[in-house]
Amino acid sequence: MRVDVVFGLPKELTSVIIVVDVFRSSTTIVTALENGAEEIVPCASIDEARKLKEKLGNKALLVGERMGFKPEGFDFNISPRFMKPEVISGKKIVYCSTNLMKVVSHCLNAETLLIGALTNSRAVAKYLNAIKPESVALVACGLIPKNMITVEDVIGAGAIVSKLEYDEASDTALLARLAYESRKWKDFVKEGFVANYLKKIGWGEDIEICLMEDVSNVIPILKDGVFKALVVD
Repeated sequence: MRVDVVFGLPKELTSVIIVVDVFRSSTTIVTALENGAEEIVPCASIDEARKLKEKLGNKALLVGERMGFKPEGFDFNISPRFMKPEVISGKKIVYCSTNLMKVVSHCLNAETLLIGALTNSRAVAKYLNAIKPESVALVACGLIPKNMITVEDVIGAGAIVSKLEYDEASDTALLARLAYESRKWKDFVKEGFVANYLKKIGWGEDIEICLMEDVSNVIPILKDGVFKALVVD
């Protein structure tokens, strides 16, 4: 297995892609599927999400944000705290976000498309170690509108790399692993741009939830255009 970490929109597609957006999309989607959501329907734009929600009606919830703020008419912002079983169990989640869904839309033709987070990093690595793909690309989303690499997504990718049984790693994968294996990674993440931005706009409570490691064995996997729960024992 050859592993690479890329930043932002990947220029080339490998057979297996794992999209990492720790604050907050990856964590929220993992939490939603773990708590009983039927599926996550990815949408690249707010208008697309609204039209799909109108079509699906009460069977679906409209979840999303733009730069951290809930768009008008959406049911929920993308906080993992809102993904409670009593609210989302059995529901389709129509999902739109600033960063992760742009990457997902760009990578729809990948043979296998997964979502990785700190909360499911061990499960993702265990799955990949079992299927042994020839090559894996972990996409650290960063802040796409600003073309910015973000420390939390590098750490999230590094957490998965650290647990992989790989034969070869790119320099960026090694750098991500090195960052994750630093004892002070949580301190650095909390000093990062996105963490400070979330605090500023009132979503600071989500930070600790997103930084919890290996609390879920659910991997969101794209099947027939929607994300379903792949459970790793």
